[in-house]
Amino acid sequence: MHDVRPDQYATVIRELIRHENDVTNHRTMWLLIIQGLLVNAYVGVRQDPHAAAGIAVAGILVTLSAFVMLYKSYQARGYLHFLGTQAKRGELQEEYLGLDGWPKKRIKYWRRAVWVCPWLERAGDVLEPYLLLPTLIVSGWMFFLLRPWISQPPVTVAGVAVFLAALILSVFCIVWVWWQATDEEEQAAEPTRSRAA
Repeated sequence: MHDVRPDQYATVIRELIRHENDVTNHRTMWLLIIQGLLVNAYVGVRQDPHAAAGIAVAGILVTLSAFVMLYKSYQARGYLHFLGTQAKRGELQEEYLGLDGWPKKRIKYWRRAVWVCPWLERAGDVLEPYLLLPTLIVSGWMFFLLRPWISQPPVTVAGVAVFLAALILSVFCIVWVWWQATDEEEQAAEPTRSRAA
């Protein structure tokens, strides 16, 4: 008895991918709206160094929080694409067809199929808004934080800010993938089923 017939797995996975795309879009909009409010507050208090630094730290923390959600959606879409490929081949077992894009029980080594590395599917993905926007926003807030402390031209401070933002988000991605790998398990061999109607 199946919850979903095996011939419908690919359709279910398409709907899950569509849902993850919608979630990513909502999270990106949430990030941009909150950042707009923070920038507005920063403009009002930029003459007070302590208040400005507080707003900048809040901007970085909010961006990191949003990045956690955006990166999880990115990984979920990758996992769903992996499941879709397995479903089309008839290799997907029902126990791995989850209710959401990032189930607690995942197939081990799913990223090895096509990902360039465990934390990034394609190098070009770093230019996608869900990965690039958090990097740019953290870089901007980092610039405002570092500017009073580094007595160098603004271009140098901006370079340091971009480097630190990229480093922080990259380390986060590596640690997150390593931590999430503990929830992955070897795929069991599919039991033989009777195909008789």
